[in-house]
Amino acid sequence: MRSQNHPVIGPVWLEGLSWLLLVASCGFVLFSLLVYGLGGPVSELGFIHPMRMKPPFADLRYLIANSECGVNLDAYYKGLVVGCDPSGRTYRFDYPPMSIWLGRLLRVRGAQTPWIAITTALALVASTIGLTRDRLVPPWTWRLLASALLMSFPLLQALERGNLDVMLFLLVLLLAFLLSRLRTTALAALPANLLASLLTFLSVSLKIYPLFGIAGLVAYRDRDRQAASKTRWQAPATKAMVLAAAVAGIFPLLSYLQSVGNLIKEGGVGSHGLLAFGYMNIPLVNAYGIDTARLLIRLLFVTKAAALLIGFVMAYKVDLSCLRGGFDSFARRLSGFHGMAMMMGASTWMGCYLFTINYDYRFLYLTPFLAYLSALASSDQRTPLQRAWPRGLILMSLFVFLYPWLQFGYTAWGMKAVKMLEPLTEFVFIPLIAGSLFYFLFTNTWLAPRPKPPLING
Repeated sequence: MRSQNHPVIGPVWLEGLSWLLLVASCGFVLFSLLVYGLGGPVSELGFIHPMRMKPPFADLRYLIANSECGVNLDAYYKGLVVGCDPSGRTYRFDYPPMSIWLGRLLRVRGAQTPWIAITTALALVASTIGLTRDRLVPPWTWRLLASALLMSFPLLQALERGNLDVMLFLLVLLLAFLLSRLRTTALAALPANLLASLLTFLSVSLKIYPLFGIAGLVAYRDRDRQAASKTRWQAPATKAMVLAAAVAGIFPLLSYLQSVGNLIKEGGVGSHGLLAFGYMNIPLVNAYGIDTARLLIRLLFVTKAAALLIGFVMAYKVDLSCLRGGFDSFARRLSGFHGMAMMMGASTWMGCYLFTINYDYRFLYLTPFLAYLSALASSDQRTPLQRAWPRGLILMSLFVFLYPWLQFGYTAWGMKAVKMLEPLTEFVFIPLIAGSLFYFLFTNTWLAPRPKPPLING
């Protein structure tokens, strides 16, 4: 029988294949970042051709260029002036003002764009490998998972664009790491509390949706008595400081929120929120007429709701949160840094799924949860069904992450395949994942068992 501390090594060919894929995926990402960041003709060798934008790291350049040129943000949000986008884009600015203010405060210049993008990208690659690497799973399992995540559409597109979500995800991980290591004495914890409050403020003010992650973290209940006793995250004062910083982070967003309230976010590939139906209206009306299209959209909504419910029920049936049958070897994954990173990431993604429409890059936040699922799927302490559903969730997630590459081949069969597969992902796979994730979040907050008090004399 496999030991949870020392998993069985897989067949030689599988171990070799997993190493080959991991090295190849890391090599592709590193090579693409370096040659793409250099610009010029050599940049054509970086990343996958159809997704490349000019200039390189276009989203980050967009922010830095607008912070350099001194554009008036109030007029920019109202669409009265055109910004300074080096790509020539003239649409209304849809980033919160903190991204511009930070650039001006730190005096960031356009020439620094490649190095900022490459540095944050390397940190994301290292974080992805670190989060998936786990002693609870066979080594080849985490290598294959890490390889698939590194080649996934959301991650590579975020790196290629230099998107702000990369920095936000790293801020969330840094905040979870810091809070998981607060000292038990108030005096020693004060500097860390202040730094955690600053990270919280920046995360929320840069883009409001990390507020969902903060809410999940505040409601999170660490079930490992030993881990909980070593940190001060459970202390009311620490939570109050983080909450106050999160609320303070909303105030710089008020003018931005008033502006984006009028912006319509359509659905589509990589944009599968619970409310993402708008992009289907016109094609369905054109194909079937308004009455039939209205009926089809209602049926699709029922399908999505049913998949959500099935995902929740299946998560309960397989005990996805390890509520029944003891806490066993998953204490480490549901406590400390891993537990906090998982709660913040999963809560952020879930909040975006329920209350927003466009959240393509935000699949990054599911990385800690997928690492936890891989540990469940590899455990000898669980029944075949209890291992099968986590495997199914992993496979559905990887399918959602990888299938958009078909669209970017710009071939007739690829575009047709994406149109056929997109309803499957939006109305079946993603709601099943969301339903299971909702159960996981709910049962690790108010329903989570409290840590048992230590026994007398041991």
